[in-house]
Amino acid sequence: MARVKISEYQAKKLLLPGYLGISLNSGNYKTIISSLSRDLKSTNLVVKVDQGIKKRGKLGLVKVNVTPKEILDIIQSWIKLDWSNFLIEPVIEHAPDAEHYLSLERTRVGWQISYSAKGGIEVESNWDSVTRAVLSPKGQALTGKAEGLALSDFIKNLLPLLDQYHISFLEMNPILIRNGKLTPLDMACEVDDTGSSLVPVWARHASPAETQIAILDASTPASLKFKLINPHGRIWMLLSGGGASLVLADEVADQDMGKDLANYGEYSGAPTDDDVYSYAKIILATMLHQPSTINHRPLALIIAGGVANFTDVAKTFKGLIRALDEKQVQLRKAKVKIFVRRGGPNEENGLALMRSFLTKSKLLGSIYGHATPLTQVISEVKEYLS
Repeated sequence: MARVKISEYQAKKLLLPGYLGISLNSGNYKTIISSLSRDLKSTNLVVKVDQGIKKRGKLGLVKVNVTPKEILDIIQSWIKLDWSNFLIEPVIEHAPDAEHYLSLERTRVGWQISYSAKGGIEVESNWDSVTRAVLSPKGQALTGKAEGLALSDFIKNLLPLLDQYHISFLEMNPILIRNGKLTPLDMACEVDDTGSSLVPVWARHASPAETQIAILDASTPASLKFKLINPHGRIWMLLSGGGASLVLADEVADQDMGKDLANYGEYSGAPTDDDVYSYAKIILATMLHQPSTINHRPLALIIAGGVANFTDVAKTFKGLIRALDEKQVQLRKAKVKIFVRRGGPNEENGLALMRSFLTKSKLLGSIYGHATPLTQVISEVKEYLS
């Protein structure tokens, strides 16, 4: 089967637990860099073009020991050269002689493993130092130099992930080997094209909205999550609480509307009204810029959640109302109907605020408290969209 390249960011998210890289593209880089400049003013970083390009170092497409402020100019210069996807990572200080080379390639007889103690940007000049061995499907042990350099355990732990994610080729150059620990600095990865669609959603390039909300989530003690499932979807969700969000998403699928579900996510952990405002503002902007609005098909926005234990409903609704108010003209034009179901502390006041806002703004809406089953909201959504 053909092999398809995935980005370095995708590969590292799949294979490295706790990976801290940030993916950017030509559409979202200014927002992300602005946040980095505020939070990481003096941190040394590495920034790369992340489009499956070989010899990036020699082509000037990797910059090391730069600050967030410097990254903006670097990326803008790359965009002028028609590059569009980038990766930012923390710098890992090391001596050049700590750089090794390691690759794994799936063959008919097993995994071909190539290794050199002379990795890095000049590996091709030292190609005669690369040793190769084939690890059969029977799982024979690695021996010799590989085992002595702690490669054996690393590879044994890596192989199940390569199978799980249908990876056919993985090159790590350089990979650091220090104190028995292996740290890949650069990765090039290819997957079998029949399995490329099975790579998890979270490992693909994040959408601008996903990236913005991930940064927002990292800046608050509350939990703010968002995944864009179908940009053409007609059902958008602003949900409070993980349990209720699962119930509502499942009910959408159960009522044969799974193809219309645009996003999944939730806010929880007692977010402030400013947190909720910023979160909702990003989602509304995403919804109103999607193809479904251009086609003039009605949309449903579900603002819902279970019965909160300590989250102040009125407080979070104030943040939601601020975001809705800024987009009320576009919401009316896009024929968005807002379905609200919420319960918890200050529930009545919160629902009254939302009801008053919808009436004043002449927005379509249905509002319910904790006595109404969550599933009833989805039934009404189906009726409206049909």
